Amino acid sequence: MNDKKHIQKDFIQTIAKTIEDFGMLENKDTVLVAVSGGPDSVALVLSLLALKEKYTIKTGIAHLNHMLRGEESLRDEAFVKELARKLDLPFHEEQKNVRAYAENHRLSVEEAGRETRYRFFEFIAEKYGYTKIATGHNKDDNAELVLMNLLRGAGPKGLSGIPPLRDGRYIRPLIRVSKNKILDFLTSKNQTCVLDSSNTDMAYLRNRIRHKLLPHLQSEYNPEIIDALDRLSHILRQEEMFWDSETKVHFNNCLIKTEPFCLTFSKPLMSNIHPALLNRVLRKAIKTIKKDLKRISLAHINDIVDFCFNTPSGLSLDLPGQIRVYKNHDMIIIRKEDKPLRDVGKKEKQLRQAALKKQGT
Repeated sequence: MNDKKHIQKDFIQTIAKTIEDFGMLENKDTVLVAVSGGPDSVALVLSLLALKEKYTIKTGIAHLNHMLRGEESLRDEAFVKELARKLDLPFHEEQKNVRAYAENHRLSVEEAGRETRYRFFEFIAEKYGYTKIATGHNKDDNAELVLMNLLRGAGPKGLSGIPPLRDGRYIRPLIRVSKNKILDFLTSKNQTCVLDSSNTDMAYLRNRIRHKLLPHLQSEYNPEIIDALDRLSHILRQEEMFWDSETKVHFNNCLIKTEPFCLTFSKPLMSNIHPALLNRVLRKAIKTIKKDLKRISLAHINDIVDFCFNTPSGLSLDLPGQIRVYKNHDMIIIRKEDKPLRDVGKKEKQLRQAALKKQGT
């Protein structure tokens, strides 16, 4: 077997084992492959096609033009469209002004890009009946995210990296292969790709980590730093799965009442939970009614604990996203108000003043 065939065989075997280990595919799945035109996504669609008969799957290509790089974005779109034609695959495309979306929704360009991308994937999958959505995240991406989250002071969940399988639908078959292996695979197949110039823009933290910090760590501290960070994320991901199950048990044990935008918990039962689990239960409670944890930091969780268990005074605690925490001797109530908290506070103050006035008469 010549070198090219050997490289291709090893690469596809690694992908197949990753798919098997994480249960990413089932027979007769239809897979929507997110293809930007870069090396990762091109290698992803080629490897899935190589495994087409093994899993009896059908694939299609999705490409979102973010309209951020002018002619270069149009070049990428044309490249992916031609790739889909050559591979005889269904092609789904859309153009979205991500910069305008970011401004309208008060998001960073990176956040807006991610949000619009996944909305587009979900829409296409729903419309055309795709059962899985494949993205080209690889081992290097995972290591970069772990390091980026470490620098930001993230907890175990942030350090657990990119999940190989998310929500039973999103799959990352390349998550165990390095960028160098991907480039070798494409070279062995004489397959071209396009390069995104924004990936070298040092204004982005991820790019500074990729092009400056990681190479420095590799040369000065640990040549295998990417493997080490990947291993760390795997260990923490397993532990997170355990802690998620424990959190669910204690959450349900302490829960007294559930309403659409309000949860009521037993204060005595919550006071007996280990602090590490209590933090997780509170985060789960907020996420349940807020639908996300945006703008909710560890400082906010610590404020809730202090307010509920360490401070005798105070009737309520305000959090971002119109979340308000109430307490009494027996209960902790976490509610998402339907009005700005300032207006809710004014109304409550007026009611208390009216009650006091009535008592005085």
